Amino acid sequence: MSAQSTVRSYEKLTVSSPEDVERIIDEGSVKGRMHWIILGLALAGLGFEAFYTGALSGGMSAITEQLGLGGNDVGTLSAIGYSASVLAALTCAKLGDRIGRVRFLVIAKALAVVGALTMMSAQSYGMLLSGRLIGGIAYGIDLGIALAYLAELLPKNKRSWLSFSQAQWYTSTSLALLVTLAAYELGAGLDVWRWSLGVAGAIAFVLLLARIWFMPESPKWLAARGDLPGAARSLTRILGREVTVDRSRMAEVVPAPAIKVKWSALWDKEYRQRTVLANIVGFTEALQYFAIGFYLPIISMDLFGSGFAMAITGSIVFNLFGIVGGVLAVYFARRFGVRISSAWGFAGVALAIFVLATWSDMPILAGFLVPSFFIFCHAAAPGTAGLTMGPLAYRSELRARGSQLVTISRSAAGVVGLFCFPVMREAFGTPTTLLILMAAPLVGLLACVIIKWEPLSDKSDRELHDIGVRQAHDRSLLIDTEDGATG
Repeated sequence: MSAQSTVRSYEKLTVSSPEDVERIIDEGSVKGRMHWIILGLALAGLGFEAFYTGALSGGMSAITEQLGLGGNDVGTLSAIGYSASVLAALTCAKLGDRIGRVRFLVIAKALAVVGALTMMSAQSYGMLLSGRLIGGIAYGIDLGIALAYLAELLPKNKRSWLSFSQAQWYTSTSLALLVTLAAYELGAGLDVWRWSLGVAGAIAFVLLLARIWFMPESPKWLAARGDLPGAARSLTRILGREVTVDRSRMAEVVPAPAIKVKWSALWDKEYRQRTVLANIVGFTEALQYFAIGFYLPIISMDLFGSGFAMAITGSIVFNLFGIVGGVLAVYFARRFGVRISSAWGFAGVALAIFVLATWSDMPILAGFLVPSFFIFCHAAAPGTAGLTMGPLAYRSELRARGSQLVTISRSAAGVVGLFCFPVMREAFGTPTTLLILMAAPLVGLLACVIIKWEPLSDKSDRELHDIGVRQAHDRSLLIDTEDGATG
């Protein structure tokens, strides 16, 4: 039986090589309810971080007043989580390729529960920092590995759905702001942020239980390691019908390449442009969001006045534009490609920042529309581009590390943006700070214009296939000198 007929047979599915596993997943569409649930749980990690970030953003003015924080304190609190995520991503990136995806996704949600509840109950600035540190570790573990997992479970013609993460991000952020606004209107006062973080902890706990119960290991990762029986078991859970191994036709596979592949392969000639573009885009889009988008409630009050409720309401309106942009991101990625869409998105973001910084007497309607345009342009392309490029740039044996490297770039940008914005705002004022930060989208635009790699193209897939063929014929490409003979 051919691999093609294997995939199409409803009565029985068999695999005899990693290529069979890839074809079963890649061909057609999402294959049943369980497949949908598993994809949703992988994306939910990003949605939780958005809710968590939205809860912090909406409650930042209340936190500042209740605990008496200054600009440096706010910047440190905002940035320390992303500093922790950099270290967590560095630590777990290779382990994600070595021992699998799902274990780390479960650990990440357990840490997220602890981090959210620690912050919620904090009575001191030190305890608040501790909770944010734990939450940052959870995010650093989760994001890159979850995206690698998603890329390995999405059918080929649905990979543009990775761009849907921005719609989910802004939906979750809006829900967090609605929870914050509801708590404020119900009389929570300066404790409003505690209620929002408490809800975040409850969401993380539900996701923890769901991941333990529902998520199987990535079949592509198992197959790449030579564990075809394990891949067949995972496929059986995902598809809801039995998948077996045809041992009589089993092809010889390279055992456990993910353990031995070199970190430096990310910078080999075949991957270099992919790595550079994915990380520049990831850094610059995160910098523009975390320096400006995260602080939109504060920017709104600075530029347009009014109180806490009006600032939160304005932020929710801004995020509605992000939801629309995030939904359209899937269409733009499929229609124009991730790179071209990102270039236009960066250009729109730069224009919005320039208008915000230079239009001093902005009327109320423009005060809503210009930040909304910023969010729309960010969500419609560059906001999701780094997360899309990272997992699609590499083969399975490097995918977790490549995705985590983009996570590290985004987290480093989060550290810079979240810390620098409140400090620069105190020193220079909001308009000058915005003009300085306009460099972020301009650099991202330049990178998209110069580097021509398109992650959703057939050419990109063919290049990855050719890399695999060369590895199969030259085992030295898979040897990691750091591991030596231990493999």
